[in-house]
Amino acid sequence: MKKYKMLAKIKNKILRLYIGFKKETLVEKNNREEFLNSIKNIQKLDRPDYGGWNSYIKRLHVYISKNDPRSFLRWKPITESMFSSASKCEFDYLITSINNDKLLKAIEETWVGNPPKYKHYKKSSSNFVHTAYNLSQLIDLFKIDVKTLNSIVEFGAGYGCMAKLINNLGFVGKYTIFDIPEFLALQKYYLHSSKIMSNFKFIDKIDKLEAVNPDILISTWSLSESPISLRDKFLKKIGKPKYILIAYQENFNSIDNKKYFETLKGLMSEYEWTNKTISHVPGNYYLLGKKI
Repeated sequence: MKKYKMLAKIKNKILRLYIGFKKETLVEKNNREEFLNSIKNIQKLDRPDYGGWNSYIKRLHVYISKNDPRSFLRWKPITESMFSSASKCEFDYLITSINNDKLLKAIEETWVGNPPKYKHYKKSSSNFVHTAYNLSQLIDLFKIDVKTLNSIVEFGAGYGCMAKLINNLGFVGKYTIFDIPEFLALQKYYLHSSKIMSNFKFIDKIDKLEAVNPDILISTWSLSESPISLRDKFLKKIGKPKYILIAYQENFNSIDNKKYFETLKGLMSEYEWTNKTISHVPGNYYLLGKKI
């Protein structure tokens, strides 16, 4: 195991160096400069207290200042928090999904950020497979065609993988992302570099949210990692989505998430709810809702 980890570390470093030595295209240069300027502007702002995320953000700033963003999906802060390993059972599910043809096409990578290839499907990356698995829980259960939707709100979007996936599935409506400024800058970089120019809105303050009663609310392990006061303000602001996809862990920082989301289900009794255990990730669940 140690030998395997060492070889993987060496391979990762070589691939990062390879990308670093490649000459930037004009588009790559412009995207990088826009990203770095966004980060510099963020540093000038008065910052709220992000709790457990404060040290992470400082660490991310260091990586941004010292590394080529063309390989950002191999940076430690990203691989530790935003880039998930997809179990083989997740890919097997996608193959048998009622939307398998669409999903397998939609997760073909453009390799922006230099992600490692997924060993069971070399056309994609592990996190793209994992993200598709998350989304498929909702769209398979309620037979949703994202091409027919007008608005989606995502609370905490990582580096933008879900937004890219949904765009690849044909969504052309308004996509609103609510997140921390640094993550919004990263999402813009990723989506622009992926040549996705859809109708995105990037928001970092609840009072700026304009999307009310969206077709889908998505939050995979982000709402459940936020202070309860922020969760409640956000959910009150966006109203009543038609569909809800929430992934959460049982406990986070002494917060009983299972109890929190059970209470939420009771408060939103006009929904048909499914609370699904993620069997291969013990202590984690999907909360799937449809407005009746």
